[in-house]
Amino acid sequence: MLIYRRTSLLESSAQTLVNTVNCVGVMGKGIAKEFRDREPQMYAAYRRICEQKLLRPGKLWLWKGSTQWVLNFPTKDHWRNPSKLEWIEQGLQRFVSGFSELGIREISFPRLGCGNGGLNWDNVQPVMEHYLAPLKIQIFIHDFDKKIGLPEHLEHVPSILAGEIDTAPSYTEFLSMLPRAIELAGPNFIDLSSHERLSAEYDGTELRLSTPNVEWAFDAEDLWGIWVSLQKGFLTQEKAGWAAFESGSALISLLALLPFVRLIEIQRFGDAASELALELAQPATSIAPADAQSTEQMTLQWH
Repeated sequence: MLIYRRTSLLESSAQTLVNTVNCVGVMGKGIAKEFRDREPQMYAAYRRICEQKLLRPGKLWLWKGSTQWVLNFPTKDHWRNPSKLEWIEQGLQRFVSGFSELGIREISFPRLGCGNGGLNWDNVQPVMEHYLAPLKIQIFIHDFDKKIGLPEHLEHVPSILAGEIDTAPSYTEFLSMLPRAIELAGPNFIDLSSHERLSAEYDGTELRLSTPNVEWAFDAEDLWGIWVSLQKGFLTQEKAGWAAFESGSALISLLALLPFVRLIEIQRFGDAASELALELAQPATSIAPADAQSTEQMTLQWH
């Protein structure tokens, strides 16, 4: 499944992140520089690989970290030269042929070869979609970063709730925050997509959400399923509303009031319109290897 995710790639919770690189060992600008600063061990290994002239356009190098993996994807030969669309296509072909064997099941891509690479996104996008859209794993393309916030009249809700919890909440604390969020939102609670007025009630057993025209009910099993999905780092309206038809937008609107999530914009491949989703709001963590001395990290995983 291909989804456009309007956030920074480095904030993605995906299993694997794609880092665009050249083949001479320089990570001086753009997303590559961010990875260099964040992962000095990976950068050192990358320089050694480039010195041995093992990395070329069309070859890919996978760095397996303890929390996330990084797929180093050459879009340039030399850092001074522009990217070429044919190199993007060669790399994508290699990815398609090798991702399953490597165990990649979820991955975030940037706009390959654009920005410092000089390619036009209008030319790159259809190539990426051609190769990535048919794949049966979760694929995100971070085409741009768009900040989505709560309406001004609801901004106080997560701020107050954040002061009432000390650590990352447990499932029990998550449930306890629901009635408190509803109370703090009061009559100003709305569907963040349709802007329709919403009403909500949680009695400790069942959550009820309603608009003037429809009402949904969610029992303990439904709420547990929502919690589990959210803990994976990313929650869409489709996943949120699996238990009740067309309830996803209303549920996202309620959960967006909680202090440990943030609203993001996504757009599914093939859909004309974007939609709101949620991801866990957490600081970026290091993705250094579990064993920094492992020689496995110093070699190409496929080429």
